[in-house]
Amino acid sequence: MVTLGELYDIAGEHLRAAAEAFPSFADPAYRSAAAEQLEQVIGRMRGRHEAGWEEAQSPVEADLAAQLGRACGALRTARRLLSAEDGGMPLSNELTGAGQAVAAVRDLVESHRGPDRGPVTAYAYLLGTRAARAYVTRRTAELAWEAGRVAHALSSGVRDPGVEAAFTEARSCLDQGSVFGRTGTREADEGIAAFPLALPVEPVQASPSDPAHEVTARLGEDCERLGRVAFETLHDRSDHRLSGSDLQQMSRWAAMARLLSGRVLLRIAEDHQDAAVASALKETAGALRGSAQAWQQAATAWHRVVDLADPRAHPRLPPPSYEIVRQGKVVRLPRITPHPGAVVSHTAVVRVGQLLFGAPWQPEERPGEPRSRSALLADARGEGRLAAALYRLPASGWQLAVAAPLAVRRAQGALVTDSVDHCPQRLPGEMRFHPVHPRQVENLIGAYAQVMTAEQAAAGALLNLAKRARTDVPRALLDAGAHRLLAEQQGWAQQRQQNGPTARQRRVEAKRMQPPVRRARGNRW
Repeated sequence: MVTLGELYDIAGEHLRAAAEAFPSFADPAYRSAAAEQLEQVIGRMRGRHEAGWEEAQSPVEADLAAQLGRACGALRTARRLLSAEDGGMPLSNELTGAGQAVAAVRDLVESHRGPDRGPVTAYAYLLGTRAARAYVTRRTAELAWEAGRVAHALSSGVRDPGVEAAFTEARSCLDQGSVFGRTGTREADEGIAAFPLALPVEPVQASPSDPAHEVTARLGEDCERLGRVAFETLHDRSDHRLSGSDLQQMSRWAAMARLLSGRVLLRIAEDHQDAAVASALKETAGALRGSAQAWQQAATAWHRVVDLADPRAHPRLPPPSYEIVRQGKVVRLPRITPHPGAVVSHTAVVRVGQLLFGAPWQPEERPGEPRSRSALLADARGEGRLAAALYRLPASGWQLAVAAPLAVRRAQGALVTDSVDHCPQRLPGEMRFHPVHPRQVENLIGAYAQVMTAEQAAAGALLNLAKRARTDVPRALLDAGAHRLLAEQQGWAQQRQQNGPTARQRRVEAKRMQPPVRRARGNRW
């Protein structure tokens, strides 16, 4: 999946190729058409830079946008002075590719916001930071420099001094904007280069015909969808909320995905020539096993709890009696469509299983013999790339664990249980289920808190494994920034010691510390 930094690289390569391939003996019609295309590319760079932020522009950003605007004006002047004012026939060349790449940058950024301009992923908040804006400004300045080389190529061989002066002015404006833009953005965050495309929460089913070498890439796309599910749940931006049945199923699938990922690493550790690397693989598999246990405990916490709004997951019920059937009191449970996040979680398990056991594998089938170690490494393109791909599972799982308690709170009014330990004293005998006890809700929330800790440990182990394999994971910097912003929004960034006890806690503590008051006999007061 393409990232923000890759799109900027593609646009720069196209502009460099356009400057090198432009013929100096081009006729006015060809030159005018190329100038029009270059103007469109610069206009898209300027439009992206001006409309990308809701906050006021910094002096560096404003200066770069102004220089880009002057360059567009100079190119329009050159086209007007050329003999072919209509610009000639449109050209399908490197400038076309550069314009498409710059337009794709805007589309990628806009994919993280909804129709109401509200963020739909946690990464949308990062673009508003000063370091992220500095990165975009610096990369735009680099493209301006490459565009200046194209303007210089357009001026080569021009006999009209007015046209040559217009192209020279365009190049001068682009060069000045590039120099000031790169000089004033030294605090740019390089982690923004890994900024991904926000995928819609629409499951893409795994198929046995999927190429084996694309399994890890598609697994990353599934994790992108799960991260968006977590953000929409966290901010209640989706009409289809996560139900108790969805959370229980997603917890089970998440546990299975981590177990299979650990088995993949154990398979690669078999007969490894480097004992230190083999030990690191086994330790990482252990961290994934711990994450799987935490997810399984979260699923087990739902064992005696049923969500009446979506009772797909429920304890085994006895068949209705003859009297109930005769009286027509049999009630069929409603059939609710699962949340797309539950389907995506199932698909992620299938993809990890396909990597381990082969394309035809399904979770409902009995696992067979794992694939060979060489086949796993070939499809994953090495140990480091495999660790980077599997890292996406705990990274997105942490976000789901953050959002799960809010989903539990929203569904609390429709949760019932048949737990004997929390049964009310005056419950009628014919009623098996009763409203869930607050202690059970706290147990559910506490289970997902344990998941967060386990997912952080698993992610850290996978990153260490990738580092040992000398593989960079730039996405980890982006995730760290997004997770930090999520934690700050939830109020976890500040420690409780800094906040101090609440007013109610201070009153209770003061009352507890006061000595008892002895009153004289016969005195009511």
